[in-house]
Amino acid sequence: MKQVFIKPAEGIYTSLYGMRSGSMHYGVDIANSSSNVPVHASTAGVINKAVGGCSNNGSIGNTCNGGYGNYVIVRHNINGKTYDTLYAHLQSISVSVGHTVNQGDKIGVMGNSGSSTGQHVHFEIYEKARVSQSEAVDPMPYLNGDKPTVGYHTYDGTWATITITQKANVFKNVGYEIIGQLEAGGKYKVYGQREYAADGTLFYNVGSGYVHHAYGTIANHHATVTSTINTYSTPNGAIKRQLAPGTYKVHAAKDGWYNLGTEWVKADQVLVTKN
Repeated sequence: MKQVFIKPAEGIYTSLYGMRSGSMHYGVDIANSSSNVPVHASTAGVINKAVGGCSNNGSIGNTCNGGYGNYVIVRHNINGKTYDTLYAHLQSISVSVGHTVNQGDKIGVMGNSGSSTGQHVHFEIYEKARVSQSEAVDPMPYLNGDKPTVGYHTYDGTWATITITQKANVFKNVGYEIIGQLEAGGKYKVYGQREYAADGTLFYNVGSGYVHHAYGTIANHHATVTSTINTYSTPNGAIKRQLAPGTYKVHAAKDGWYNLGTEWVKADQVLVTKN
């Protein structure tokens, strides 16, 4: 399963997030002395800013673009939450505002523009839409794969959670043979849904049996797609189309596949968040 955020460029960390020489350093610096080192989108998103116009001859105190030099901001939506990533001191920029990028796509070339004394990329992460630099958070937990901290899980056959709103009978099969009861307030994994043939009433499979839909509320899981993937008409069926990065509601799960409404995706190609 693909890591949500990746290191944006090859190189060594020369400065981390935190106090540095009496002032706050709001990101991490990654340096590489090779020529034309590509800088990549840390995860999928849309270009929010692409600001150039600075020479590649940086110096301490250089105020070009606020000291960032040539820089790019990418906006990401992960499980309904907004993140911004910022890539500064670039030699050149390869994208424009509004451009959609996948994780790992090239957005520019590492450089030495702005307030900089050597070739590197300065990388920042924001856990919301960026307003000021002081809102940046430590990128390392993200780059180490420890964040986002939402409940991502591997495939376990479930696609939603049901919260029981009033005492509910559990049926052995859809609509008949009561085998137990569930108390109000309990939460249970949903493995599937079926209609009662007699009248079309919907029941949810909670593992031990079936619960009438009127006795609980459903919270669908969501699948985060971080790079373009194929969708299929059925599990192991024909390819239907390519799905762009984004977050999608899960409607069913079966044999290592998730259904996103009218199409299926392979479970190992998405990150699914439990509710």
